[in-house]
Amino acid sequence: MPAIKPLPPLDPAMDASRNHYWTYHSLDTLLACKKPLTAAKDEDLFIAVHQICELAFHQMIIDLGRTLDAFRVALGDARRPIGPTAEAVYFLERVNRMWSSVNATMPILTTMRAFAEFRTSIGPTSGFQSAQFRRLEIMSGIRSIYWQGATADAAGKVHVAESMFDEVYGDQINDWFAAYADHSLKTYCDRLLARADLSTLQVDRHARPLLRRLQSYDRAQLAFHRLHLGLAVSQLKKVGVAVGTGGTSPRTYLAKYETLAAPLFPELAG
Repeated sequence: MPAIKPLPPLDPAMDASRNHYWTYHSLDTLLACKKPLTAAKDEDLFIAVHQICELAFHQMIIDLGRTLDAFRVALGDARRPIGPTAEAVYFLERVNRMWSSVNATMPILTTMRAFAEFRTSIGPTSGFQSAQFRRLEIMSGIRSIYWQGATADAAGKVHVAESMFDEVYGDQINDWFAAYADHSLKTYCDRLLARADLSTLQVDRHARPLLRRLQSYDRAQLAFHRLHLGLAVSQLKKVGVAVGTGGTSPRTYLAKYETLAAPLFPELAG
């Protein structure tokens, strides 16, 4: 690895001596982003946990992009199953650690005792509407909009949570599907598996560590879905309803995900 040298500031006029913890991390701005709509203290927790997850998703998108670029390079020589994977493994391991953070953070919401105090005030707000999570799924290799129609009522009309999400993010979702059609974890995993049988790859010094982390990634993404289901079911039970703020039945939604999208890498399951 070449020596790492300091990079110049993006703003040449910046005075580094004026940087301090609270300014560099924009703490006033960050904390001001939490704007509860009621006096419910549990609403503060609700917002904080989701914002922590969204910050994690943002970093995961960055590092997963670097994983994909490195994976593509490692597959560059078709004369062998795969070349050196240290770079891809490095960034995918970091993504997996962020998954661990998210999956440890989300269950904190099961400790809420007063969801009913603010549930009606947040309207159709729903984790269903996380565009960053959708982008991660698409970068992972999910090839269908499995959530489409998940909020439809008996007459087939979708909930406003879904229609507004499609209105705001629909074009971006389509752009992501196009951008990652041949540049996703699943794309490159399938390409690798087409070059050699799994038993050979499992003892290959370059393939083995990458396959292990792909398995971990797959398990973590599914775990997040199931944690979200458990949270939704427990909180909806407390307020005495069966459908979430986004118009979805949690169990039906998860069943659709597991039928159409999981596991990402069935050949590696186990």
